[in-house]
Amino acid sequence: MTTQANVEAKAREAVKLLSELQELDDELREIELERGDLPEEVVKLSAEIEGLELFISQRQSELSASAAELTTRTQTLAEAKDKQSKYQQQLYAVKTSREYDAITAEANFVKQEITTCEHAIDRETRRQNDLGRAIEERSAQLESVRQAERDKKSELESKLAETAGDENALLERRRGVVARLHGPLYAHYERIRVNKDGRGVARLLDGACGGCFAMIPPQIQQNVRLMNDIVMCETCGRYLAP
Repeated sequence: MTTQANVEAKAREAVKLLSELQELDDELREIELERGDLPEEVVKLSAEIEGLELFISQRQSELSASAAELTTRTQTLAEAKDKQSKYQQQLYAVKTSREYDAITAEANFVKQEITTCEHAIDRETRRQNDLGRAIEERSAQLESVRQAERDKKSELESKLAETAGDENALLERRRGVVARLHGPLYAHYERIRVNKDGRGVARLLDGACGGCFAMIPPQIQQNVRLMNDIVMCETCGRYLAP
């Protein structure tokens, strides 16, 4: 075989391999389309569950802190009321105006402390009620989302089971084709395929690139049909096949 004939034979083989690779990728893409948005939906639901769990955990921490604050304020209030009662009793036994003024000052301080504690107790009680409702609502929502995730996962697993055999067979064939392709040819194919809606090879359609529909010069069309050279569309970069 002459050098030119050898070059053309290699080009013809490369075009066939690239065309076969595209066909395999098209079939693999069909399998992905059969699964629809299920993988993305499962990921989205999982993220939503994480967000709800975090929200509930944070509110539970706030609820615990509020409970501790409520306990402290309740204890302080009880002690203040006890002091207030003692000061009231002491007022009946005072003998001088100086003693009266001192006890009255202490009683006023305790009275203010009682008011502060009562406001704090009221605030923390309302806060606990609000936190409790928020936790209850989000917990119900969390269970609903968890059920939705279980349903979607089950549906996805069913789809995966249906297509796993075909997908594995196609992937095995694909690996065989890739192993026979020259590295730079495959690298270019992958780059274009990823950036051009899953197609790295386009067929001629009425003298135009089947990918971007740019017109191909007649001489280049002839080369594509004869497959005596590896031809790329000058507009979109896809390999051209007859």
